[in-house]
Amino acid sequence: MNTLISFLLGLLARLPRGVLQSVGIVVGLVNHFLNTRAARVTSVNLALCGMDPGLRKKSLIETGKTLLETPATWLAPTDRIDDWICHVHGVDLLEQAIESERGLLILLPHLGNWELINVFYRRYGLMTALYHPPKRKVMRSLMAEVRGQHGNEMVPTTRQGLARLYRALNEGRTVVVLPDQIPTSGRYIPFIGPLALTDELSVRLLKKTSARVLGLSIIRRNDGRFDIHILEPADEIFSDDMDVALTAMNELVEEAVRLAPAQYQWEYKRFRERPAGETKIYRFNKPPEVHS
Repeated sequence: MNTLISFLLGLLARLPRGVLQSVGIVVGLVNHFLNTRAARVTSVNLALCGMDPGLRKKSLIETGKTLLETPATWLAPTDRIDDWICHVHGVDLLEQAIESERGLLILLPHLGNWELINVFYRRYGLMTALYHPPKRKVMRSLMAEVRGQHGNEMVPTTRQGLARLYRALNEGRTVVVLPDQIPTSGRYIPFIGPLALTDELSVRLLKKTSARVLGLSIIRRNDGRFDIHILEPADEIFSDDMDVALTAMNELVEEAVRLAPAQYQWEYKRFRERPAGETKIYRFNKPPEVHS
């Protein structure tokens, strides 16, 4: 199975970017017109966050592009993929943070093609990134291998992996975390409007190290290539009040999403966990239930 999956990923990685994105458009349109589960989740999330419902088709198309581009970001030659990246907005913020040698925490939301971080950041050095190991055993070793193709350190969401993030920051290195993952525990903090269970990891990393923090998004341009957007969070992200700090983090993600709303991964079940008494929102064709 590993051999077959590797072959298919390698085949996709060889295709030109334009071809991959064209196929991705088809994938997105199929999801939209067949009203698949991904499409229904997208509609629910857009409505919950007060976003334009007309974004659904555009969002599914952009996600389809990301899906088809990803094997190339993992496996294609670095020089080829580096050419996909055009302008870096806010590059001075990034360079100053790196030069401080205090360690840098990069908050990378599910926006655009975040997998390009592996290629882009090679311009500045290596990074340590947290990832969730796939549930299927056959994919675990494969994912660790392909995501580490560019020399970056990938650590799993285990106690040992989390400890490695702290050490990396204390050593003055760069750590990358996706701040809008659904955690196993956390606090309910507003996220583009409604409350969302929000992981405390990023704020805890900042509290226990002297690291600086920036938001980074990799947004697809109209010509199919990408721009990097570096954003600086509000000072409140360093607050001793966890709720205040997490609010600042979620506001940073929202600021990034507003740059390209259609490119956010709206089919992700970001609101799967909700406060007690709230209605479960992803129970399509099932009797309604509330969270306990």
